[in-house]
Amino acid sequence: MAVIGQAIGTDMTLEEIGDTINSLIQQGNTNQHQIGTLYNHVVDRKLAEVAGYKNAQVYFSRKVKAVSQSTLTVYGTVARNFPEAICTNFGVYTLRALLRYVEATGMVLDRGNPGVMVIDVPQDDGKVVAKPFAECSVDELERATRLKKTPPPVRVPVPDKARLLFFEDSLLRNFDGVAPVRLSSRSEDGKTLLSVQDVPMSEVARLLKALQEGMNAEPTLAAK
Repeated sequence: MAVIGQAIGTDMTLEEIGDTINSLIQQGNTNQHQIGTLYNHVVDRKLAEVAGYKNAQVYFSRKVKAVSQSTLTVYGTVARNFPEAICTNFGVYTLRALLRYVEATGMVLDRGNPGVMVIDVPQDDGKVVAKPFAECSVDELERATRLKKTPPPVRVPVPDKARLLFFEDSLLRNFDGVAPVRLSSRSEDGKTLLSVQDVPMSEVARLLKALQEGMNAEPTLAAK
């Protein structure tokens, strides 16, 4: 069989590429990078569309049945980002997990030597351990990616938190048996924002009184 790079250079037909991919699949998992390269060639050159198919996915769903479309996409994504030797060394699914981590963090991808890239891996006890990619499993990479995608909670400053307690206490005392008034808060751009809900129009004066009492309370908790 011709070397894949040379075969593409001779402008293989769509059917020849499909046959070659099927043959590579039968040979085993060592050909995933070559399969991905051929898949990318079909997609990039729009060979399936030229041949009358709606798109490459439709063609491969009919021609290549031994692997799924999602698998072909993984092969193609990895082949587009790494040389064959790297793919053989680390495996396509580990490299695909690395690409997701890079996307989540914005870090620079080392295509030639990804093994030295440092991954922040969360542990079961909540700690985060920095590990080189070469020592990470797919599961560790996926957990590390989820950690990066989940923004850290925005904490309300301690002085504001103390004042919120006074507001809540004052609202509870003033509206007990009157209305189920609710107070909520969130932090945005460094500011603590308040929302007071379910206050009857007839009780606005009571609300103002409750808020004023909350403001007048001595914020001893703020000093803790």
